Amino acid sequence: MRLNNIIKFNLETRTKELKDQGKTLDEISEILSVESKLKITKSTVFRYFEAKDREAIQVIEKQDKLKARVVEAEISTIEKRIDIIDKFLDIAKDAKDHKDYRSAVQALKGATEAQDSLDARIGKLKGKESGTNVNIFNIQEAMNGAREQLSSRISGIAAKFEEVRDPEQPD
Repeated sequence: MRLNNIIKFNLETRTKELKDQGKTLDEISEILSVESKLKITKSTVFRYFEAKDREAIQVIEKQDKLKARVVEAEISTIEKRIDIIDKFLDIAKDAKDHKDYRSAVQALKGATEAQDSLDARIGKLKGKESGTNVNIFNIQEAMNGAREQLSSRISGIAAKFEEVRDPEQPD
Protein backbone atom coordinates (compact mmCIF):
# COMPACT_ATOMS: atom_id res chain seq x y z
CA MET A 1 0.00 0.00 0.00
CA ARG A 2 1.28 3.43 -0.91
CA LEU A 3 2.24 5.80 1.87
CA ASN A 4 -0.23 8.67 2.26
CA ASN A 5 1.30 12.03 1.30
CA ILE A 6 0.22 13.57 4.60
CA ILE A 7 2.37 11.02 6.42
CA LYS A 8 5.09 11.04 3.78
CA PHE A 9 5.58 14.82 4.06
CA ASN A 10 5.10 14.92 7.84
CA LEU A 11 1.88 16.96 7.76
CA GLU A 12 -0.03 14.89 10.31
CA THR A 13 0.09 17.40 13.16
CA ARG A 14 -1.11 20.27 10.99
CA THR A 15 -3.82 18.09 9.45
CA LYS A 16 -5.16 17.17 12.89
CA GLU A 17 -5.05 20.82 13.99
CA LEU A 18 -7.10 21.87 10.98
CA LYS A 19 -9.65 19.13 11.57
CA ASP A 20 -9.90 20.14 15.24
CA GLN A 21 -10.64 23.67 14.04
CA GLY A 22 -13.64 22.28 12.16
CA LYS A 23 -12.24 22.70 8.66
CA THR A 24 -13.75 20.66 5.82
CA LEU A 25 -11.73 18.18 3.79
CA ASP A 26 -11.60 20.69 0.93
CA GLU A 27 -10.34 23.44 3.22
CA ILE A 28 -7.76 21.16 4.82
CA SER A 29 -6.43 20.06 1.42
CA GLU A 30 -6.20 23.67 0.22
CA ILE A 31 -4.43 24.91 3.37
CA LEU A 32 -1.98 22.00 3.38
CA SER A 33 -1.23 22.49 -0.32
CA VAL A 34 -0.53 26.20 0.17
CA GLU A 35 1.53 25.77 3.35
CA SER A 36 3.59 22.82 2.12
CA LYS A 37 3.78 23.89 -1.52
CA LEU A 38 2.80 20.33 -2.44
CA LYS A 39 -0.37 19.05 -4.08
CA ILE A 40 -2.52 17.59 -1.29
CA THR A 41 -5.92 16.51 -2.61
CA LYS A 42 -9.22 16.16 -0.82
CA SER A 43 -8.96 12.43 -1.51
CA THR A 44 -5.57 12.29 0.22
CA VAL A 45 -7.03 14.00 3.31
CA PHE A 46 -10.06 11.68 3.26
CA ARG A 47 -7.88 8.54 2.99
CA TYR A 48 -5.66 9.79 5.83
CA PHE A 49 -8.59 10.27 8.23
CA GLU A 50 -10.21 7.03 7.09
CA ALA A 51 -6.99 5.11 7.86
CA LYS A 52 -6.75 6.78 11.29
CA ASP A 53 -10.35 5.80 12.04
CA ARG A 54 -9.66 2.19 11.01
CA GLU A 55 -6.60 2.11 13.28
CA ALA A 56 -8.64 3.44 16.21
CA ILE A 57 -11.36 0.85 15.64
CA GLN A 58 -8.79 -1.96 15.53
CA VAL A 59 -7.22 -0.80 18.79
CA ILE A 60 -10.63 -0.66 20.48
CA GLU A 61 -11.54 -4.13 19.20
CA LYS A 62 -8.26 -5.56 20.51
CA GLN A 63 -8.86 -3.95 23.90
CA ASP A 64 -12.41 -5.32 23.98
CA LYS A 65 -11.20 -8.83 23.14
CA LEU A 66 -8.54 -8.60 25.84
CA LYS A 67 -11.11 -7.45 28.41
CA ALA A 68 -13.39 -10.34 27.46
CA ARG A 69 -10.50 -12.81 27.87
CA VAL A 70 -9.68 -11.35 31.29
CA VAL A 71 -13.31 -11.80 32.38
CA GLU A 72 -13.32 -15.38 31.10
CA ALA A 73 -10.08 -16.09 32.98
CA GLU A 74 -11.52 -14.63 36.20
CA ILE A 75 -14.66 -16.75 35.86
CA SER A 76 -12.56 -19.85 35.15
CA THR A 77 -10.42 -19.16 38.23
CA ILE A 78 -13.52 -18.80 40.39
CA GLU A 79 -15.01 -22.02 39.02
CA LYS A 80 -11.78 -23.92 39.74
CA ARG A 81 -11.74 -22.62 43.30
CA ILE A 82 -15.34 -23.71 43.75
CA ASP A 83 -14.42 -27.19 42.48
CA ILE A 84 -11.59 -27.34 45.02
CA ILE A 85 -13.97 -26.37 47.81
CA ASP A 86 -16.43 -29.05 46.65
CA LYS A 87 -13.64 -31.66 46.72
CA PHE A 88 -12.59 -30.65 50.24
CA LEU A 89 -16.21 -30.95 51.39
CA ASP A 90 -16.54 -34.38 49.75
CA ILE A 91 -13.35 -35.50 51.53
CA ALA A 92 -14.71 -34.15 54.82
CA LYS A 93 -17.99 -36.01 54.34
CA ASP A 94 -16.21 -39.27 53.48
CA ALA A 95 -13.94 -38.87 56.51
CA LYS A 96 -16.96 -38.22 58.76
CA ASP A 97 -18.75 -41.26 57.34
CA HIS A 98 -15.69 -43.36 58.25
CA LYS A 99 -15.57 -41.76 61.73
CA ASP A 100 -12.19 -40.19 60.91
CA TYR A 101 -12.98 -36.86 62.56
CA ARG A 102 -9.40 -35.60 62.46
CA SER A 103 -9.31 -35.92 58.66
CA ALA A 104 -12.79 -34.39 58.45
CA VAL A 105 -11.64 -31.37 60.44
CA GLN A 106 -8.53 -30.99 58.27
CA ALA A 107 -10.63 -31.16 55.10
CA LEU A 108 -13.03 -28.57 56.54
CA LYS A 109 -10.06 -26.37 57.39
CA GLY A 110 -8.88 -26.68 53.77
CA ALA A 111 -12.39 -25.86 52.54
CA THR A 112 -12.51 -22.82 54.82
CA GLU A 113 -9.14 -21.57 53.57
CA ALA A 114 -10.23 -22.09 49.97
CA GLN A 115 -13.49 -20.27 50.74
CA ASP A 116 -11.57 -17.36 52.27
CA SER A 117 -9.35 -17.24 49.19
CA LEU A 118 -12.44 -17.23 46.97
CA ASP A 119 -14.04 -14.47 49.06
CA ALA A 120 -10.88 -12.38 48.70
CA ARG A 121 -10.91 -12.96 44.94
CA ILE A 122 -14.55 -11.96 44.64
CA GLY A 123 -13.90 -8.89 46.77
CA LYS A 124 -11.17 -7.90 44.31
CA LEU A 125 -13.60 -8.27 41.43
CA LYS A 126 -16.27 -6.14 43.10
CA GLY A 127 -13.96 -3.08 42.96
CA LYS A 128 -15.68 -0.61 40.64
CA GLU A 129 -19.40 -0.39 40.15
CA SER A 130 -19.33 1.33 36.77
CA GLY A 131 -19.45 -1.04 33.82
CA THR A 132 -17.15 -0.97 30.84
CA ASN A 133 -18.98 -1.43 27.57
CA VAL A 134 -17.54 -4.03 25.28
CA ASN A 135 -18.75 -4.34 21.67
CA ILE A 136 -21.44 -6.97 22.13
CA PHE A 137 -21.83 -7.35 25.85
CA ASN A 138 -21.28 -5.41 29.02
CA ILE A 139 -18.52 -6.77 31.27
CA GLN A 140 -20.42 -5.67 34.36
CA GLU A 141 -23.45 -7.75 33.31
CA ALA A 142 -21.22 -10.75 32.66
CA MET A 143 -19.63 -10.38 36.09
CA ASN A 144 -23.05 -10.02 37.74
CA GLY A 145 -24.15 -13.23 36.02
CA ALA A 146 -20.99 -14.94 37.21
CA ARG A 147 -21.57 -13.64 40.74
CA GLU A 148 -25.16 -14.95 40.71
CA GLN A 149 -23.94 -18.36 39.57
CA LEU A 150 -21.17 -18.24 42.15
CA SER A 151 -23.60 -17.20 44.86
CA SER A 152 -25.86 -20.17 44.17
CA ARG A 153 -22.86 -22.53 44.17
CA ILE A 154 -21.62 -21.00 47.44
CA SER A 155 -25.06 -21.55 48.98
CA GLY A 156 -24.82 -25.20 47.98
CA ILE A 157 -21.33 -25.40 49.43
CA ALA A 158 -22.49 -23.76 52.65
CA ALA A 159 -25.26 -26.35 52.95
CA LYS A 160 -22.74 -29.19 52.45
CA PHE A 161 -20.36 -27.47 54.84
CA GLU A 162 -23.02 -27.30 57.58
CA GLU A 163 -23.94 -30.93 56.92
CA VAL A 164 -20.33 -32.08 57.37
CA ARG A 165 -19.29 -29.53 60.02
CA ASP A 166 -20.98 -31.03 63.09
CA PRO A 167 -19.81 -34.64 63.50
CA GLU A 168 -22.06 -35.08 66.58
CA GLN A 169 -25.23 -34.26 64.64
CA PRO A 170 -27.29 -37.41 63.85
CA ASP A 171 -27.47 -38.48 60.21
